[in-house]
Amino acid sequence: KGKKIILRGVNFEFNKATLTEDSKTILESAYNAMVANPDVRVEISGHTDSKGSDEYNQDLSLRRAQSVKNWLVQRGIAGDRMKTVGKGEKEPIADNATAEGRAENRRIEFYVEE
Repeated sequence: KGKKIILRGVNFEFNKATLTEDSKTILESAYNAMVANPDVRVEISGHTDSKGSDEYNQDLSLRRAQSVKNWLVQRGIAGDRMKTVGKGEKEPIADNATAEGRAENRRIEFYVEE
């Protein structure tokens, strides 16, 4: 409870909310953790780098978080156990001046609420 988990390796097609195939391996782990802990509720937050407008990044980050939630719901996780939030570019964890930093900032986080 109260933990934030960065789902490293969950990636999307460029400028889209479409999960890449290799993301699904990481999401399998998240799925298994939610199955093993049926009382856990999570906030799924999407984050972007600073390329593009604030408004665009806000929308893209929310659509990406929703895409992760939809994937988990399709696998059988109850939708009411998850809420989605788009953080856009507001909470960088690395320097947006470098390609490596921007890649780190494009991420999905799970915040365990219960």
